[in-house]
Amino acid sequence: MAYIEAMPARQPFHLTRYFSVVSLGLIAAAGLLITYYTQAVARSELTHMAERRNEAMTAVFLNVLWPEFESLVGPVAPAQAEGLRAFAEARDLHGKTAALMRNAEIVKVKLYNPQGLTVYSSDPKQMGEDKRANPGFASALGGTPQSVLTHRDRFDSFEGQRSQIDVIGSYLPIRAGSSIVGVIELYQDVTPFVQHLERQLRTLLLLGIALMMGLYGLQLLLVQRAQRILRRQDAELQQSNRELDERVQQRTLELSQAKARLEHLAHHDPLTGLPNRLYCTEHLRRGIAKAQRNGTQLGLFFIDLDRFKEVNDTLGHAFGDELLREVARRLSQCLRGGDVVARLGGDEFVCLLDCEDASHEAPRVAEKLLTLLAEPMQLQNHEVQLSASIGISLFPLDGSSADDLTRAADTAMYEAKHAGRNRYHFYRPEMTQSALARAHMEKLLRRSLAAGEIDLHYQMKFDATGPVRHLSPCGAEALARWNSAELGSISPASFIALAEETGFIVELGAWVLRRACRQLGDWRSAGLAVPHVSVNLSVRQLEQSDIVETVRQALADAQLPAEALELEITESVIMKADDAMTALTALHQLGVRLSVDDFGTGYSSLAYLKLLPIQALKIDRSFVMGIGKHMGDETIIQAVVAMAYSLGLNTVAEGVETEEQLEFLRAKGCEQIQGYLLARPQPAEAFAAAWRSAAGPSKAAG
Repeated sequence: MAYIEAMPARQPFHLTRYFSVVSLGLIAAAGLLITYYTQAVARSELTHMAERRNEAMTAVFLNVLWPEFESLVGPVAPAQAEGLRAFAEARDLHGKTAALMRNAEIVKVKLYNPQGLTVYSSDPKQMGEDKRANPGFASALGGTPQSVLTHRDRFDSFEGQRSQIDVIGSYLPIRAGSSIVGVIELYQDVTPFVQHLERQLRTLLLLGIALMMGLYGLQLLLVQRAQRILRRQDAELQQSNRELDERVQQRTLELSQAKARLEHLAHHDPLTGLPNRLYCTEHLRRGIAKAQRNGTQLGLFFIDLDRFKEVNDTLGHAFGDELLREVARRLSQCLRGGDVVARLGGDEFVCLLDCEDASHEAPRVAEKLLTLLAEPMQLQNHEVQLSASIGISLFPLDGSSADDLTRAADTAMYEAKHAGRNRYHFYRPEMTQSALARAHMEKLLRRSLAAGEIDLHYQMKFDATGPVRHLSPCGAEALARWNSAELGSISPASFIALAEETGFIVELGAWVLRRACRQLGDWRSAGLAVPHVSVNLSVRQLEQSDIVETVRQALADAQLPAEALELEITESVIMKADDAMTALTALHQLGVRLSVDDFGTGYSSLAYLKLLPIQALKIDRSFVMGIGKHMGDETIIQAVVAMAYSLGLNTVAEGVETEEQLEFLRAKGCEQIQGYLLARPQPAEAFAAAWRSAAGPSKAAG
């Protein structure tokens, strides 16, 4: 068939080429190995034979010359070398030694005393040399003879200098009873033996090569024959495969058509086995028609698992699939025979209650579902505890069609999530308007950066340790402001919360970080000495794997040192982010300042707090507002300042609006102040002017 892509042609396997390369390589390797081994064995045997011969000659030398040698092996100082030569000449040792060596292939004899001194040598120049460090001497003195075969370009023998000679030098012990009284060294000329050995090895190598090449040629003929047979069989196989492919393509087309029919008829979710969206919609329509005829009610549950995405991302999709199957099983066992539970997709499920009074029955069933789903699940050696948010719509109160009821239940489900999750919520008509308004604001918020509607205002921080009449500015906090072309000025509390819920906070936070760093760089280039700028970091940003690189790049683009940036993290961020400690430690190692914002309103324990790599605590404005009004707030502030001091942390109070608050905070040792009493958030240009005015000419320029 034309629509089925043909498989690429196979490249033929060249057996002859493969055999040729591999066989030649193996033959060469085997030849080298055999040659090396044969040569090594022959040289070893030659050395061994020569050593035995040197031992025999040692006995001859000692039998004939021992009376003269015996007086030499005692301790002799190296400075007495001339005396040794005189002694040798007086006793005619050279002549006697030469007579013994002349017919024995011995070309040099040396005698050492136990102290390693050369007390005699057939080469008079070497008498008196110290050979204690020579390995051969040391071995022989220990009782083990040692021989070495070497080739010499020039060699000084007793007959004069000789060239191109192969000699075996043997160090042999001289024994007197059980004692070793000296060492004798003999050099034997083995040049004829070595030359004969090399000729024999060359002949052997040539014969081996000829034999191997003959075998190689015979095998090559056999392989070529096999290659021809294989090619013929391959051609026959390819023809069979082409015929088989045609039959398979025809069968595949038939199976594809059958599969399309089956998929068209399928009404169940393949993962959980529950009815799917199509089945649910058809069943809901039939249920509405039946309820209309009988004058009864229907209840529709829209069920969404809380934080299922976190579990899925953390433990993997395979685990998430098994979790969905377990949820489906629990939902199925909870409902009655006439009810239907279906999976719409993802972690969304729908339950249809077929009963006469769904308004009274639905809460009981919803509570049962929530309780059952909240029970721990033991899956793949992990214990997981989930919850669900359930939205409930009723027929005919909330709609007369399947689409209306589904939409109403979906809206009610989101209301349950906003109310805190792990609960159910009935639909109310006003929820639709709220959901539409929220969706519209979300759409506008996502376009706000591209439209240039987001801007940064900056609020000064002041050093509270200076003179009371003139507090010096010591930093700035960057605060996002949204002025929508359609909605006007939007409260930060509204759009920041929406950005957090929708995940847009990651993009928005990165933009604020870059913009604040760039603005601080511009101020410094213009001579405005602002020590640092503070930027809030959300839990979504802290969960991003590239948060450290994002911060590093923002500092690099603005050409700022790391200590010029302070990141403010709320207690909730620290407790929610699973990998908060790792991310905060990496940011601290980068060199940026870290502070805990809104301290005292979260749930972080002091034991956990002391482990964080932070430099400052920011006292929440809710406590500052209670100064002079609530003793408890003042006590908390005093305790936070004392705790921060004991941990070596700075303290910053935000939301300062009265002189009374300022004086209290200064008296309790709070180090930095921020609030409307001293400075409001301002655009960049207004902030720069206010900074110069507050800091004075000298400090403004650093």
